[in-house]
Amino acid sequence: MNINEFTAKKIGEVVAFCTVGSDTLAKGGDILAVHLGDALALDIIEKNTLYKEALLHIVASSDMAAVTEAKATKTGDKLTAMREMYIGDQWSNPVEIFEWSGFFYGAAIVHFAIVRGAAEALGNESLLELANEAITWNYEILESFESKLAEVGTDRAI
Repeated sequence: MNINEFTAKKIGEVVAFCTVGSDTLAKGGDILAVHLGDALALDIIEKNTLYKEALLHIVASSDMAAVTEAKATKTGDKLTAMREMYIGDQWSNPVEIFEWSGFFYGAAIVHFAIVRGAAEALGNESLLELANEAITWNYEILESFESKLAEVGTDRAI
């Protein structure tokens, strides 16, 4: 696939979202599994891994693979720093993790939208299908966290 530097970097950014998404779930571990359920927690790890591997496979056939990997590392570091600043020492507090997840999955959606637009422009059906699937899935995950936060609001309002 012939991609330019802009597209390679945007793919790197969504690779970083996949990596940090899995890492957040691993770090939140038991508290997230209890509040989300084991099936959803496992799905988050599996889908992030699947998307990351598929994206890297798509880019591997281009001369921009190193650009993508460098951008993934740089963006991953930024996302991790932002997450740590937001959650801090509140890893046992599901509300803080869920609020962070709202920011995170919303941002993942808009980053995948850029990749979708690039895939459309390039006529790359596999990248387009992947981006569309990832956008839909990230919306579903975002809605899961939104629902959990609404429950918290209901439970704690009285």
